[in-house]
Amino acid sequence: MDKRGAWIGAAIVALLAIVGGVAWFGPFRDQGDDPRPGMSADDPAARAADAFAAAWQGGNLATVAATEDSGDVAARTLAATSSLTAAGDGRPTRVVVTGLAAVPADDPDGADGVPARRQASLQVSWHLAGDRTWTYPTTVDLVEQASEGGDDPVWQVAWTPAVVHPKLTEGATLATTRTTAERGELLALDGTPLVGLRPVVLVGIQPGATTDRASAAQQVAGIVGADAASLVERVQAAGADQVVSVITLRQEAFEPLDASLRSIPGVVLTEDEIPLAPTRDFARALLGSVGPATAEVAAASDGRVQEGDMVGLSGLQAAQDEVLGGKPGLTVSVQPADGSDSVELESWPAEGGTDLTITLDAHVQEVADEVMSSASNPAALVVIRPSTGDVLAVANGPAGADGYNRAMVGRYPPGSTFKVASSLTLLQNGLTPDTIVPCPATIVVGKEFRNAEGEVLGDVAFREDFVHSCNTAFVGQSREITAAQLAEVAGKLGYRDLDLGVPIFGGDVPDAGDETEHAANMIGQGKVQASPFAVALASASVASGRSVAPRLIVDPDDPSPAQGEAFDEAAIASLKEMMRGVVTSGTGSALAGVPGGDVYGKTGTAEYGADDPPRTHA
Repeated sequence: MDKRGAWIGAAIVALLAIVGGVAWFGPFRDQGDDPRPGMSADDPAARAADAFAAAWQGGNLATVAATEDSGDVAARTLAATSSLTAAGDGRPTRVVVTGLAAVPADDPDGADGVPARRQASLQVSWHLAGDRTWTYPTTVDLVEQASEGGDDPVWQVAWTPAVVHPKLTEGATLATTRTTAERGELLALDGTPLVGLRPVVLVGIQPGATTDRASAAQQVAGIVGADAASLVERVQAAGADQVVSVITLRQEAFEPLDASLRSIPGVVLTEDEIPLAPTRDFARALLGSVGPATAEVAAASDGRVQEGDMVGLSGLQAAQDEVLGGKPGLTVSVQPADGSDSVELESWPAEGGTDLTITLDAHVQEVADEVMSSASNPAALVVIRPSTGDVLAVANGPAGADGYNRAMVGRYPPGSTFKVASSLTLLQNGLTPDTIVPCPATIVVGKEFRNAEGEVLGDVAFREDFVHSCNTAFVGQSREITAAQLAEVAGKLGYRDLDLGVPIFGGDVPDAGDETEHAANMIGQGKVQASPFAVALASASVASGRSVAPRLIVDPDDPSPAQGEAFDEAAIASLKEMMRGVVTSGTGSALAGVPGGDVYGKTGTAEYGADDPPRTHA
């Protein structure tokens, strides 16, 4: 036989082997087979079991064919499970059939009018509060019934409460109870608590305990300073036994109001301990507050929080609530219809919150708060350690303000304080403090720009333009640098997106635009915006000589401060010299006598609004 014949013969043998293999395995590879015990795609009982599982998972139990004794399967299932999930829709996250078996009976074949009965094994999973999953096995019986039209018999679900859970009885429900997790503390760098547990009184109103809901709400609002109209509306809408949260008062603040509040029918006073700063105004807008979650807070939490839970309501406490708050304990139980003791089915212990170490210095913060308390207009003060970027204090004034953290989220034209960024950009591009830069009364770059109070310095060194904050000098230099160059340097100084673990606006410096806009941006007007924090960060970067990376929350896995990119040494040295001149002989001379080390600075006033003349802020 030649080689070609040998190959043909081998191919025929191989083909016969393959065909023989297929023929031999064929009876065991029927498409109706299913890997689950007792299940087959050709079995109508199996299909009915899968249909029930899909309908329960999909919230479509009303479409399920059920026996007459089953009643309204959808309604009965919902009544038993509605409290399991935040949505209250009685829908498990997953229901799968794991097997199907015959149910022993006197006549398993269904002769003599006795229906055939099969039992499907199910695995049911629920997504519960705290991102927990509860999975358990259960069963559902399927009964073969004659069809009305005389066609093939149909399989119907024989529903009982035990289908939902094997331990569920008639009229009983599945319920969850929560146990509070211990909240984490805010610690100083030395490990001492900045925010610790302090005694408080929770003031609430129970509508069913008063005959005049509106009057009770109005009286309480007047005593504690709450919004009367809003409180009346909430009390009127609440259930009789519900306690409507009004306010949480420090013990020392509650004591003068004690007698007045107790005299009002329906008032509920609950003593507790919650994390609080040393004083009411201590970094109030930054740290925020902790209190009972409102219905709105609970609704926005995607099931993590329930109304009445102690949560962060604002500031750092709210921004880091998932870290500080931990995870409440959870127990799933059967609540019998007769009110007898519940039967525990599953439980998860509470997981305490994580302590956060923050960089605030208690003494520096207290001084900053005191300074801001005497402010007559809205004001902000930020203290940053240049060598590390640690935020030592964030204060807002005046005292008793609305808690708005304007120091970090306020958006303002930075005005002449932005000349620090413009100057550094110019210095890095060849300008020197001794370069003669004229300071006329007005200058036109697309539009007329002028100096405050009509100031004219004439032909002077650039350091004098900076020290006396000459607008026209900076506008005149706008053609020497591009918008992109200015934006890049400003970003390195601090006018950029920042991430400190709390809401913050770093700044917005356009990297393009027409020449008029660019000229206005040079003096912190135009479209430049910044928060007071960004202005402070820029000063810290100048003091450090490098781009400072600010930090408020210390990363336990990487506690060392980050080091940013260094600036040109000669340019930074010149800028520092000019900023010192602002204090010794320029617009910041009011700080010349401050005790301690040398003070460097840059003053600034910005115009805003559409008034004529425009309003200003400094």
